[in-house]
Amino acid sequence: MYRVWFGFALMVLASLSVGACSSPTTLQSHSLSQAPAVDGALSEWGGTLTRVDGRSVSMSAAPTDSLLYLAIVIPDRDLIRSVAENGLIVWVDPAGEEQHTYGVRYPLGRRAQQAGAGTRGGAAGSDAPREASPLEDLFPSDLAVIRNDTVRYRMPAGLSSALKAQATLDTGSLIYEVAVPVSPSRSATTGDRWAHGLHSRPSGTVAVGLQTPDPDETDLVTPSSQGIPSVTGRGGRRRSPRGRRRGRQRRQRQQPSVPAPERPTLDLWTRIALSGGS
Repeated sequence: MYRVWFGFALMVLASLSVGACSSPTTLQSHSLSQAPAVDGALSEWGGTLTRVDGRSVSMSAAPTDSLLYLAIVIPDRDLIRSVAENGLIVWVDPAGEEQHTYGVRYPLGRRAQQAGAGTRGGAAGSDAPREASPLEDLFPSDLAVIRNDTVRYRMPAGLSSALKAQATLDTGSLIYEVAVPVSPSRSATTGDRWAHGLHSRPSGTVAVGLQTPDPDETDLVTPSSQGIPSVTGRGGRRRSPRGRRRGRQRRQRQQPSVPAPERPTLDLWTRIALSGGS
């Protein structure tokens, strides 16, 4: 009987320790002497970055009256390649509840970027070699604003004058900066800040999430005003039956493609205690 109760007590303690370890890290925001330039450098951040969640990821935040600045550093090479391949979403929940209230997907990742190029008449993603694009070629790229995990708005990274994002590779690390615009009030429902930023002012504690999207998540919406044609068929000459047979024979002789190596993923939340804007 003693052994049974002892085993039960160990199970309870283990579950409590797991629950305690799963709670997100809480950071204190910083008031910087000058606003970051959002250029993929850390010259304005000083030594304010802190490692979060025990991973090889560091982060810092600096709020102002109109913007929430975030700096992120990822030194893990495999994780950087995962970001380059599939993109990175930075979630911001102004209520601090780890909800997908607002997100910025930047970079889109090779898959989504090439999928968009294909719909605009560029090279299709399947036509490019898997390792053809070095990591530097993926920054800058388009970005996407995501609201409530459903509404997705894709645009060039430099389109908005308020929302800014930049990522660079420096000494083997991915350095990422983003400036998220904050609407002055709920009544201000027009303008760049409302269209591309937070719809409610953060106060107290905000939650910031970092997530590498699913590899198949490339269905990013672009405004219809862009005039992007739909791709429903294949142009060019119609091939003869003999040509089709030769094409099938060539495909049959091709060796099966090597599956892509599994790369680490990122899915973590950090709470940031705001110290007030400047």
